Order: sequence, then C-alpha cells, then structure tokens
Amino acid sequence: MGLFDKILGGKNEQSDVPDLEDLMQAEGDVVSPPADFYVKKVELRNEGDGDLVLKELGQKNIVILDVNPLKNQPNRLKTILSKLRSYSGKINGDVAALANDTKTALILLTPANVKIVKSKPKAKPGSTVIS
Repeated sequence: MGLFDKILGGKNEQSDVPDLEDLMQAEGDVVSPPADFYVKKVELRNEGDGDLVLKELGQKNIVILDVNPLKNQPNRLKTILSKLRSYSGKINGDVAALANDTKTALILLTPANVKIVKSKPKAKPGSTVIS
C-alpha cells in the first residue's frame, strides 16, 4: 500500500488474508474445560521423547512429531521411528509424514482407531505409473 492509498483510503490488499501469527498466539487453557483428547507437538531429541509419544498415544492424543533435532543422526532417528511405527500398528493407530524438506520434518501419529487419509503422489506429465 502506497502513501497515496493511505491518504485517499485505497483498498488494503492484506485485509483479505488472515494474520496467522494472531491465530497462533490465541490464548487457550488446556485445563478449563478439559478436552477428551489433545493434539500435541513433541520435538524428538532422544529416546525419552519417543517414550513420551508412546504415552501420549496411549492417552488417545494425536501427536505432531518434529524430528528435526535428530535429522543429523539417521540411525538413531530410524530406530526410534521404527519403534513408534510398530507401536502405532499394534494399537491400530496410524503414521504419516506431514512435511519432509530441508527445513521441516514433521510426522503425524494418531492413537487407536484414528486413521490418516493419505493421498497418492500425482504422476508427472509424461511419466508412467505402475500399480
């Protein structure tokens, strides 16, 4: 928005876009009133954090797991994720990657009887998909 738009009352282009920072800073109290289930974010730094995820799944909470702290330790990360995937399968939960790029690696884990709808990657034009 330029100076003339401010003076003349021009249209504010950003008014249509919600401010995500305001949404993220919204106040909430997890104690009052208590919910039946929660969505919790856990940063995976060590095996203890993996055990925390197992506990949360046992309490029927959904977990968003940030694996960035262990990205530089692939063997350790693979061991913990294998344990989580195995447990999730035993309780009839589900696991899916939310984001996996250079900056962010997030995994969604769900408790018993909660399934994640997963979409197949779209084929690129000119490529052959074998089912």
